[in-house]
Amino acid sequence: MKKIKIKKRRFKYRILGYAFIAFLGYQISFNIIMNFKLANDNESFVKALLIDSNYHMLYEKKSSNLLTKAFSKIINVNEPVTILDNLFHLKENKVNPSMAYVSNPNKEINNVDKNPEVYLYNTHQGEAYEGKALEGYNITPGVMMASYIFQKKFSEINIKALVMEDNISDYLNLNNMKYSKSYNASRVFLKEALNKNQNLKLIIDIHRDSIEKNNSTVIINNKPCAKILFVVGEEYETYEENLRMTNYINEKIKEKYPQITRGVITKGGKGSNGIYNQDLNNKITLMEIGGHQNTIDEVLNTIDLITPIIGEYINEAR
Repeated sequence: MKKIKIKKRRFKYRILGYAFIAFLGYQISFNIIMNFKLANDNESFVKALLIDSNYHMLYEKKSSNLLTKAFSKIINVNEPVTILDNLFHLKENKVNPSMAYVSNPNKEINNVDKNPEVYLYNTHQGEAYEGKALEGYNITPGVMMASYIFQKKFSEINIKALVMEDNISDYLNLNNMKYSKSYNASRVFLKEALNKNQNLKLIIDIHRDSIEKNNSTVIINNKPCAKILFVVGEEYETYEENLRMTNYINEKIKEKYPQITRGVITKGGKGSNGIYNQDLNNKITLMEIGGHQNTIDEVLNTIDLITPIIGEYINEAR
């Protein structure tokens, strides 16, 4: 009888032990999944990308769970884990075989903003800047990051900007479309954005060029900056309106920083797109920021300089 009671007691303890282990595993897993978050602002976001000359994403790990704190000496749940596959949809494309789709570090801005005045998007989301990729992942800073930096800088001068977060590469793959049809894909998302947002004063398709660094970089205020170039298609009826607006913004930038802009060019004719979806609205322009040899900090330096100037145009257009 005594042996049976001892066995029952041991069985209960074993069940309690298993339950505790299961609960502990659940708490740790839940904490890891729920506490990953991108850096709150683009300053820290970009600096994180430059750590040890290795471009990679920085995640904050914060824990308020008592159980996690109690076991932090034994198991450090705040150590980085490989969740990049969930945050980046790695796709190959013809612009950069190491394309990475970047999640928005400014989600609180997108969630709060209503009636944005600026819309930022990237037809060629895979266009990347210079920099080493994270080992094991082909993640390099690119034009999507530039859009998010722009968004943050606009918010600092009280201008609401929205960034297109739709995945162009996924759309092309799902619809069996070639990379050359990227403008057809971005057109779908752009039309949707224009229908939803009636208060837009400026729409910018942000790209980067493929010219050599000595032609894409200038020193301003002792900082290297990526030069910009505006492109306007001329094969649609209202192109002169887009050209007029683009020239005006370019001239405003040129007045203050004449060396930072490579000017405005128009494109049309055989072998050229000639439209760039600019026929959808007379406030659309295409901006090339730097080239493939520029770094994201050089792009940030440029955006720092030109955002207030573009902001002047937005204020005039209100």
